[in-house]
Amino acid sequence: MKAVIYSHSHVDHYGGVKGIVNETDVKAGKVKIYAPKGFLEHAVSENVYAGTAMSRRAQYMYGALLPKNEKGQVGAGLGKTTSRGTVGLIAPTDIIGAQNNEFESVVIDGLNIEFQLTPGTEAPAEMNMYIPKYKALGAAENATHTMHNILTIRGAEVRNPKIWSTYLDKTIQQYANKTDVLFAQHHWPTWGKQQIISLLSDQRDMYQYINDQTLRLINLGYTPVEISEQLNSLPPALAKKWYNRGYYGTMSHNVRAVYQRYMGFYDGNPANLNPLPPVEEARRYIEMMGGEKAVIQQAKKAFDRGEYRWVATLMKHVVFANPNSNEGKALLADSLEQMGYQAEAGTWRNAMLMGAQELRNGVPSPTSSTASADTIKALTVDMFFDYLGIRLNGPKAAKAEDARMNWVFTDTHENHLVTVRAGALTHRKVPEPVSDVDTTITLSRETLNNITLGQKTFNTAIQDGSVKIQ
Repeated sequence: MKAVIYSHSHVDHYGGVKGIVNETDVKAGKVKIYAPKGFLEHAVSENVYAGTAMSRRAQYMYGALLPKNEKGQVGAGLGKTTSRGTVGLIAPTDIIGAQNNEFESVVIDGLNIEFQLTPGTEAPAEMNMYIPKYKALGAAENATHTMHNILTIRGAEVRNPKIWSTYLDKTIQQYANKTDVLFAQHHWPTWGKQQIISLLSDQRDMYQYINDQTLRLINLGYTPVEISEQLNSLPPALAKKWYNRGYYGTMSHNVRAVYQRYMGFYDGNPANLNPLPPVEEARRYIEMMGGEKAVIQQAKKAFDRGEYRWVATLMKHVVFANPNSNEGKALLADSLEQMGYQAEAGTWRNAMLMGAQELRNGVPSPTSSTASADTIKALTVDMFFDYLGIRLNGPKAAKAEDARMNWVFTDTHENHLVTVRAGALTHRKVPEPVSDVDTTITLSRETLNNITLGQKTFNTAIQDGSVKIQ
């Protein structure tokens, strides 16, 4: 083993690294790890800041708890689903694009590899790679045999389909005419120059079309749901190519993601600017419609007509208004199940069937966060304090006195001033500890990691001297 290449910052593309390489060998310089610029920041932040919520939603997207059969999970559209094992992470030793070059060549064990940086495409930090010796082009997840996500339903930053299309065009210009095989991490290869050019061109045009046509309808005054109803298919020339089908991403949620990217949560209707919360809204709807029994009776007739979307909407209100409505939960589960069986996208199928399973069997134990031990250790100190701010109970902290603290790290030689004021935690790196503070905390980064991972507490660290408080 000479090197590992992280193509991008998603967990299924680095989380198994410790299965193939020893961290000791990396630290000793025996093995190098290459990654695109911004990799560590995005890999860590995506799995920590909203990690608990993403883990919960990922259970739905990937159908993690569904039975593996024809009535349950059969995949995720992009391929088989993600591992449920522990996420590993070894920090990169070499950063591609550190000098802000879009193209960069590196010789690894005598083999020349040309990298193309593609930030903001399928991942915030991503890169393609070309191997001249084998005329082989690795497209990471920028060109796969399915329509991908502009916004994954597990939650993430909205991706930029315009940038995605632009980088694919640059890939075509730079490499297509000298490539014999195109490969990507999730799918089988594509052989032959013309086939490669067609796939890359079709996917370039697909993401451009989704971006531009959504904006066209935005400017005509349509709302996200209205756009997703109108813009529900690609033009025939693109739609007939099976590698553009919505097996993973869908036109329906991708166009809404483009709306979100440009316009945000608000659809322009003032009545939707300050809506009632779901439970209160549901109670009033059910009362207005004649009560729970009347709504269920009408919903059953709609179910028999195959109007599963409408049934799900009605039963959503019934279940929010009365979480103990067994009849309402059963009918909602039935409607979700039918929509799941009809979904082309593996992710939609999984989400619908997971919802049905939980309505029938109850919600499972809370999922663990994607913030694994390796991910926590990879946090910069700045990111660690960002994470503390997220975990701070703001309303409760706002009732306490303001606090200013020096944090002095003895091994990394960093000094940070942390302020808790009006329920908000802010921090900045300072050249040396400041004098007008309430407390100075001195410790090593290793000690902080041990405390964060539950291997020791602050009290025990104070007792053994690894944390000093003045």
